[in-house]
Amino acid sequence: MKKFLIALIIIAVCVVGCDLAMTRMSKASESETQAEQEAADEDAYEEIEDLIEDGKTEEALSLLEEQDTESAEYYALKELAYLEDGSEEAEEQLSALYKEAADLWPEWQHMQKMAGVAALLEGNYESAEYRLFEALRLDTEDAKTWFYLGELAYYEGNYEDMRTYFETALEYDLSETRRC
Repeated sequence: MKKFLIALIIIAVCVVGCDLAMTRMSKASESETQAEQEAADEDAYEEIEDLIEDGKTEEALSLLEEQDTESAEYYALKELAYLEDGSEEAEEQLSALYKEAADLWPEWQHMQKMAGVAALLEGNYESAEYRLFEALRLDTEDAKTWFYLGELAYYEGNYEDMRTYFETALEYDLSETRRC
């Protein structure tokens, strides 16, 4: 009986050891696969950026849709493609892109600011104010955000705030110039 128990323990140790080895191999394989996927994504993003630089925005946008549509790279390259395109349709899509990216990535200051600018241009002042103050919360020294808040205050007829915002924008813009 004792030999049987010892044999059973040895078999159990072997099985557990094999399971651990298989788990480690599986994790290593997953890591390799993930690294390969990341390298392939990076290559695809570089190809898309090259297409945009060459003015082939439709082809770039088509390839971009095959990528991870919730990644920061996706939104940054899509913004670049729409800006390069410059058509009225691209401008409309850019406005929607900013809002979508700002909602998906609430800590991305640039997208918050640009969603605010898009709302400002559309006359949606409440949304513009919210987005611009969100952008300001993320970077209080961004001169452009202060400038857009000044524009918003102007459109709303709030000239006191307008002056404050424009002066602050100028202050930060000048301090940025001095740093360079």
